[in-house]
Amino acid sequence: MPIRGGLPSRNARFVGREDLLARMRGLLGNGPVVLLPSADHQLGGTGRTQLAVEYAYRYADTYDLVWWIPAEQTAGMRAALVGLAQELRLPEARDINRTLGAVRDALSRGEPFRNWLVVFENANRPEDIKPYLPSGAGHVLVTSRNPRWTSEVAQAMPVPVFDRTDAVDFLRRRSPELAVADGERLAERLDDVPMALDQAAAVRSAAGWSVGEYLRRYDEREAQLAFPTPIRVAWGLAADALAEKSPAAFELLRLSAFLASAPVSWELFWAARGLAAPELARTLRIERRLKAAIRLIGRYGLADLDPPGAGLVVHPLVRGMVGQQLSSEQHAVMLRTVRSMLAAADPGDPDNPLHWPRYAAIVPHLVHSDVLGGDAEEVRQLVINCVRFLYARGDYDSSRDLAGQAVARWKDSLGETDEQTLLVSFHLANALRAVGRTADARALNAQTLRSQRDVLGGDDETTLATANSVGADLRMQGHFGQARQLDSDNLVRYRRLFGEAFPTALRCANNLAADLRLLGDFRGARALDEQVLRQRQLAFVEGHPETLSSRAGLAYDLFGLGDYAGASALLAGTGHVDDLGADHPMALWAGRFAAMAARRAGRPEAREQAAANVELYRQKFGELSVDTLAAMISLANCARDAGDLDEAHRLLERAVARYHAVLGDEHPFTLAAAAGLAGVVRATGRFPEARTIDAEALGGLRRSVGADHPFTLSCANGFAADLIATGEAQPAREIALDTLNRSRSLRGADHPDTLACAFNLALDTGDDSSAEAAIEGLQKVYGDGHPTPARALAGQRLETEIELPPL
Repeated sequence: MPIRGGLPSRNARFVGREDLLARMRGLLGNGPVVLLPSADHQLGGTGRTQLAVEYAYRYADTYDLVWWIPAEQTAGMRAALVGLAQELRLPEARDINRTLGAVRDALSRGEPFRNWLVVFENANRPEDIKPYLPSGAGHVLVTSRNPRWTSEVAQAMPVPVFDRTDAVDFLRRRSPELAVADGERLAERLDDVPMALDQAAAVRSAAGWSVGEYLRRYDEREAQLAFPTPIRVAWGLAADALAEKSPAAFELLRLSAFLASAPVSWELFWAARGLAAPELARTLRIERRLKAAIRLIGRYGLADLDPPGAGLVVHPLVRGMVGQQLSSEQHAVMLRTVRSMLAAADPGDPDNPLHWPRYAAIVPHLVHSDVLGGDAEEVRQLVINCVRFLYARGDYDSSRDLAGQAVARWKDSLGETDEQTLLVSFHLANALRAVGRTADARALNAQTLRSQRDVLGGDDETTLATANSVGADLRMQGHFGQARQLDSDNLVRYRRLFGEAFPTALRCANNLAADLRLLGDFRGARALDEQVLRQRQLAFVEGHPETLSSRAGLAYDLFGLGDYAGASALLAGTGHVDDLGADHPMALWAGRFAAMAARRAGRPEAREQAAANVELYRQKFGELSVDTLAAMISLANCARDAGDLDEAHRLLERAVARYHAVLGDEHPFTLAAAAGLAGVVRATGRFPEARTIDAEALGGLRRSVGADHPFTLSCANGFAADLIATGEAQPAREIALDTLNRSRSLRGADHPDTLACAFNLALDTGDDSSAEAAIEGLQKVYGDGHPTPARALAGQRLETEIELPPL
């Protein structure tokens, strides 16, 4: 049996279609196939979905995997593909686009399944699913109402109505007692249209009508319509019969006209129990009554039950016909009720993964209920929470699209300075940053913060949240001092308003510690991180992402202070991989910092740890992520220590080029990576080239972060080595002395990098006693047998490689 995912229940009443199934099987061997309505029934109702379901079951044994993907809306389709990624054992990237690309590529390669079937249901926009269509030995089947599918994307296969024999067999499968002659009368009157025949059979069974009674009512109904079609007439009879049998069930069906053709659970309807009109409220208040009404709608052929008895799936044609029956006043009342129902179903706290299933059930219905046009504050808050849910789940594109639509609509209806317009603008900026549009995010955040301060004041919680986001923008720009100033002000406000243990205040303190690290103030960062870690350990269990964030930050502080053993000990045995998974962002930070500390401690496993960390970063964030690039620099440092200069050069050259592209030429990270590259170039004996790179990097670092920053000091130490190697001894000694003095002032005389600078200066000046003192200090810091004191004893200059903190 193949692995199955999302596949609807098999239709036990399916009949015929043998020629279509055989043709579909043959076409799939040539590439994707799209099932379309026939030319004379372009709105559908000819049984495309049922044909696809039957094919999936009939040929299931020829596949290793069969996966069904609802594709009417992009967010739902992408969520289903993430489920497939989990089945394929693919690591889930933070950006869902990377996960979806990995699904496509794995299927195309046939790993781990060579023979697979993927069905995209109701894919009415070819451009939406084209990026996700795999190739290879498997098969792709699509159902759609849109005739604009080109042969380059999929082979079109129109699905006609039943032939007469199949139509009669279908009716008799539903009603075995039906005479063949009566079946032919019904089939002829309904033009053999599958959906109309299904509704006719259902309503006859539910209402107990004879064939003659049904046809009499059919003729009467047809005469009342200006443009009758078999589906429209059959639907009208079924809807009238349902309304007569149960007005409450009919009202429930009318509500569904404003929802998508995605499963609507009874829990979603139940959320409207205090909102609906009296005739429906009694049914909604009691679970068994509600479920009975749902089953009744299914009995009359007006919806599919998914799963049976627990929820509805209403066909798009039925939705459209229900909506056309409503007056403008009824339409407005129903639409308002559905919007309020969805808002009442909002679980809140969209960052909590426990609430994601409920949000995933709500999101498909946002478009059809036009919640963006809702005039109630709680309805707009639902939109904001859904924007955040999509972001938290990693679907940055969908988050950006929904937030962008909300901003555009609400600016017109509410105004640019409305509180909720500003809040969704903040979330839009987050999504823009996540999809790589950092300049747009920065501009929007700055504008939103100005407006919030003017309208809401600097102490408003949403203003403070946006200020935190602006701080992230400043860090990304390399403006670390400005970020510290903003985050310091924010932290004072948070603590005054909410107390220092308030979760958002702790996050703000965490951000300020990040600013201090980026500025090279590891003592200040350590004090903050220790305080935040204590507070978080009281609030959360060990292994919580925020606890690990503080632990990892504190470990980097210790690394920056030269306490490599302390950093290793802090990260050892935290269980973060077991608790969060190896590719969780906080686990990745901890993994990189552990590899950094292991390298400085001289442990041989450091390179293997760093290589594994880089691979996880690539899978999770891609090649252009600043975190991936920082991990590559850590790996390059390990490769250099191991004597693999070619690999170190390859990694650093790639990192420098990508930092140029992502952050710009003058960003401190770009310049620091260039200093690392110069060190490897110097190690290969290309001293003039290293001198050129270091001179440019040193000038840029002095301009951007100042002469007393650890990045600048490390680069200056390397530049002095370049000058010595190119015969410029006097300026080399001057720079080396200046660097040593600054390092002592910033880091202390016993810091490993200060001792390295002291040794290098002594080597340059021939001061043997100072060299011996520096070596003694290095041996004390690193311990016996460490390669750094050994290199000093051999008379080799010492490097002070840069390790980049998180932005």
